[in-house]
Amino acid sequence: MKRVMRAPATPGSSLATTSSRFELPVALMNKSVTRLCWVTLLFAVTTMAMFVAQYLFQPEVAKLQREPQYLAIWAAVLAMNIAFAVAHRRGTIAPQYIMYLATLYEIAVSFGVSMLETAFPFDPLAPVRGVSVIALWITMCGLLIPNSPRLTLLASFGSAATWPLAYLINLRIYDNEPLPVNRLIMWLFPTIASAGWAYFLNRRIYHMEMEMERAKDLGSYELETMIGKGGMGEVWRARHRLLAREAAIKLIRTDVLAAQTGRAAALVRRRFEAEAKATAALRSPHTVSLFDYGPADDGSFYYAMELLDGIDLESLVKRFGPLPPERVAHILMQACDSLEEAHRTGLIHRDVKPTNLFVCRVGMNYDFVKVLDFGLVKTATADGESRMTKDGMTTGTPAYMAPEIALGKENVDGRVDIYGLGCVAYYLLTGQLVFDEPTATAQALAHVQKEPQALSLRTEVPIPDPLERIIMSCLAKDPSDRPRSAQSLADELERAMGARRWTRENAVSWWQLHHPTDGTKDEAATEEVPNQPSLSEVNLA
Repeated sequence: MKRVMRAPATPGSSLATTSSRFELPVALMNKSVTRLCWVTLLFAVTTMAMFVAQYLFQPEVAKLQREPQYLAIWAAVLAMNIAFAVAHRRGTIAPQYIMYLATLYEIAVSFGVSMLETAFPFDPLAPVRGVSVIALWITMCGLLIPNSPRLTLLASFGSAATWPLAYLINLRIYDNEPLPVNRLIMWLFPTIASAGWAYFLNRRIYHMEMEMERAKDLGSYELETMIGKGGMGEVWRARHRLLAREAAIKLIRTDVLAAQTGRAAALVRRRFEAEAKATAALRSPHTVSLFDYGPADDGSFYYAMELLDGIDLESLVKRFGPLPPERVAHILMQACDSLEEAHRTGLIHRDVKPTNLFVCRVGMNYDFVKVLDFGLVKTATADGESRMTKDGMTTGTPAYMAPEIALGKENVDGRVDIYGLGCVAYYLLTGQLVFDEPTATAQALAHVQKEPQALSLRTEVPIPDPLERIIMSCLAKDPSDRPRSAQSLADELERAMGARRWTRENAVSWWQLHHPTDGTKDEAATEEVPNQPSLSEVNLA
């Protein structure tokens, strides 16, 4: 069965569907925000024109509009108009939150209009002719400003509810004669009907847009099904339209991208681009292969990589328990091949963990390791600083984080990945984390302050002494006490294991037993296993 990592917690691009019923796809959200700004501008101009027209042709209404409560309402609405325009232009508020505020804006405008409509007394004997302006406002917002179904429902019926609320308030303020029930019902009916129609039509628009998002082509690739999702990313199964080759497409989760401000969203895209370029620059067979990379229709980015037939190491341990020492050494040596090439080209992975190491079948090779997810890769510069993380923030996964990363040090090298591999080996051999702390911050600090317990004390499986010494040396607090390079670590592992090897026969036997190739679906292999808690942008220095 073919699988790729469950969505990594790194940036990607965004064409996939969102998980929340309160949110929109990025392309539709950006369109809605732009339309909202135009609607608010037109409303502001129309409101000012109406004030002038009332002053010229209906002085009694103009006098009413100058009362404090009405001035306060319209001042607040106009202030929201200006705020929307400024926020959209400067990118200071994420589009997702602008759409939340749009719901409040629609209701606020409805309340202001309702207060004016119900301020003058109604003739209780006159039949109702025409409809409230609120009905038109609700319909216009529902059609012109697409929103998620639930927010549309809230905005539409919240706006409809402002009319009876304003009516009751004005009855108390002006002591007008109340309308009989039949007249009141006829005033309310068109507004409530408009709210229902606005919700129905907006829901249809929403689902059509979502279907369009699912069906979009990315370059020569067509999305088929989502096969993984994590904190920030989504991975989709895709097919090349001409070659009929399957691939995995990595994207940013739409709700994550939409929740970012303009500057933060740009940083996410730059990190994603850096990940694609870093992965494409590597040629080790143990680094996941990149097929394609480019912009999507909405201006974001995607990349296509090989679709792996296997399982990540975290899922492997959770399903089958700790691994034999020989197999662990076999896995680590292959991972070292990928990391050594990356380090020699000046790239540091910085997020080595079980979910980023995949064991799979490649042709006739079994237990073939692929290193994934270079999303937090650091490129060493002349001054030793990272090009992507000069903000003093710490990024990574706390359970596998080197002490120097946890402390926010900039001058780090490939030995942070050696530490990560040591944590991975510890987990593979014991089924337990090096430090199992209750919070992400406590876990990261434990790597700085605590000494790890010896492997032999955490498992009943016999571990060769040379292998234990090597792994514990990888977990040294001082980088100079660790193996000096990934290649050195691989050489030490090979000498330590001697004749004790995980042979091809061992690997084939395991795969035939647990991952047969007869087409039988392995249901357990598709289960989502939560990643370790991610520590993104926590300053521990």
